[in-house]
Amino acid sequence: MVLDLKDAESYDTIYIGFPIWWNIPPRIICTFIEAYGFEGKTVIPFATSGGSTIANSEKVLSETYPKINWGKGRLLNRATEASVRDWLGK
Repeated sequence: MVLDLKDAESYDTIYIGFPIWWNIPPRIICTFIEAYGFEGKTVIPFATSGGSTIANSEKVLSETYPKINWGKGRLLNRATEASVRDWLGK
C-alpha cells in the first residue's frame, strides 16, 4: 500500500525516510517515488542502518530518478530531537 500524499504537486521539498536494506533503499521507496513522480522537486532522503552509510542509497536514487533534484541525504542513527531540528534548521 502506498501512502496517499495529498496535494503532492504543491510541495517544493519532500523528505523521504527509510531503513537501508543491503546498502540500498527498499523497493517500496521506489514505488512511492514512481507513484508521485517528484520530477523537478527537491527530495531529501534520510535513513537508518545497522551498518551501511547513506552514500550508496543516494547514488541509486539519483541514478534511477535523474529528473529529481536530490538534496544531500543523512543517516539518522541514534538521532535526537535536537539533532534533527539542527539538521532541518529549525
